[in-house]
Amino acid sequence: MVPLALSTNRDLIEKIQHRVNIIRKYFENYYRHLDARDYMKASEDLWGIVNNLASILSLLSRGKPISKHSELRELIDHLIKLKQNPELKELLLACERLHANFFHNFMDEEQFREHREKAEKLIRILETYISEELSKRGLYMLTD
Repeated sequence: MVPLALSTNRDLIEKIQHRVNIIRKYFENYYRHLDARDYMKASEDLWGIVNNLASILSLLSRGKPISKHSELRELIDHLIKLKQNPELKELLLACERLHANFFHNFMDEEQFREHREKAEKLIRILETYISEELSKRGLYMLTD
């Protein structure tokens, strides 16, 4: 994803671009770790992607990125109500388990696959919400 814009809000665009660059790196690492079947590290890569996508949404709605785990939960709770999508809670819980897996390495391949699929779904949903928010501001995202 590459944010492109004709806007006077350069600071916001730069902050979003910074997060996009971080997300790209996490995706690179995620696919590398997935190929190597290093599910512990792939778990944390997914968590990093979700956290940074949520930070972009937070930048767009509150003007600041997420800095605490509780802020991520608050953002998801807000999105559940705003978008009337209760599934987001289950998807976030799967991501939190992936985050814990990085520290404790307790998931077997099947458990990782189940949680990974939910994380990937949450990633797609957050990307859609980001595109919607950017569109409201006359901005858009290009995926590469």
